[in-house]
Amino acid sequence: MQLEIISTGDEVITGFITDTNVTFLSQELLALGVQPYRRHTVGDKLADIAALISERAEKADIILVNGGLGPTSDDNTTEAAAEAAGVPLVLHPEWVEVLKKWHAARGRSMPENNVKQAMLPEGAVLIDNPHGTACGFYLKIKRAVCFFTPGVPSEFKPMYLNSIKPYLREHLGLNAETRVKRFFTYGVSESKIGQTLAAHRFPDSIMIGYRAAYPLLEIKVISHQASAEEIEAAESIVRVELAPYLILEDDFDLSGRLDELTEHAPTVIFDGGAGGALPTLLAGRLNITHALISAQPQTDLDLLTRLTQGAQYVMALTRSPDGQVYRYVLCDAAAHKTYIYTAHLNITLKDKKKDAAALAAAAMFYQSLAGLPHLRPDNAVVKCEIRDAADLSAVSVPQNLDALEI
Repeated sequence: MQLEIISTGDEVITGFITDTNVTFLSQELLALGVQPYRRHTVGDKLADIAALISERAEKADIILVNGGLGPTSDDNTTEAAAEAAGVPLVLHPEWVEVLKKWHAARGRSMPENNVKQAMLPEGAVLIDNPHGTACGFYLKIKRAVCFFTPGVPSEFKPMYLNSIKPYLREHLGLNAETRVKRFFTYGVSESKIGQTLAAHRFPDSIMIGYRAAYPLLEIKVISHQASAEEIEAAESIVRVELAPYLILEDDFDLSGRLDELTEHAPTVIFDGGAGGALPTLLAGRLNITHALISAQPQTDLDLLTRLTQGAQYVMALTRSPDGQVYRYVLCDAAAHKTYIYTAHLNITLKDKKKDAAALAAAAMFYQSLAGLPHLRPDNAVVKCEIRDAADLSAVSVPQNLDALEI
């Protein structure tokens, strides 16, 4: 089964907008057990779109074409489809009525150029769009069954999920669900963990994938038509090998996970070593009442004490004067505990130093509250300590590097 995706639009090909539709579609198709063979991007010129559709329709079994179904002069995909298929455009009166009702419901009169959206290639089957004026459609062009969808994500995604996906399941036999298990790690190179996992003999139904976005490394266990036993065994192997580096599984939402663990309690963040990267990373769902960012590695404890009045949690990142050693401190007032994680980190990309320091801090906070083992990055020296008191003085890093006792 050769499936290809075509994205249309000058704004896509020039990079003025990010094509989130193709990302969504590729992930959805993978869940059906098919990986797109090729992805293409073409501008708004009618001749270019028609030529690309005609060319790929000779090779592919399925083509999903996104964008260019609007009423304006730069929306040429429908006409291009008709040209590639060698058929005329014909009016669909039922969609004209839908367009009139859509405009009337909003107190508008329908512009004449909207009729263009009811002109489809002869033989095309209309796909409903309850969320906009551009109907989708599909038709056979040469070897390929071609689906055409609007580019607006809020219209495209429901159309795919409610109409195209069921068609693919029923008519083209795309029924094999693919499971993707995601592991998010820090402190190990892609080459090292790749070599480690390659030593294991996974069945053909299991594939290991990698996505590096330093300082984060994502490892995926992709199972297709695998048994429950094969999936469980593969994921167990990966989890064991990743144990010293593992932060989260399934999704990377440290802010949300911490918010659940803190039960949305007031939290103060002090960032004295990552230039604001720490509160930026944790902003979102975590209930941050104050975020203090310091250009100096030390902090004013009097100021921090005033800011923490009424807060249940204090999460702090500080660093040694030479910038090599980081101290991450989590004060939990309710539990009367202070967690201290001191680390000499080997950060390989200097322009990512702040991001790496913030990620290690957020991971430590999460793992402490969740009762999980702390990170043990490669080529790093770390020390963990728990005090039976909420001790803000632990935030202050000694001027003497040796006093950190790593």
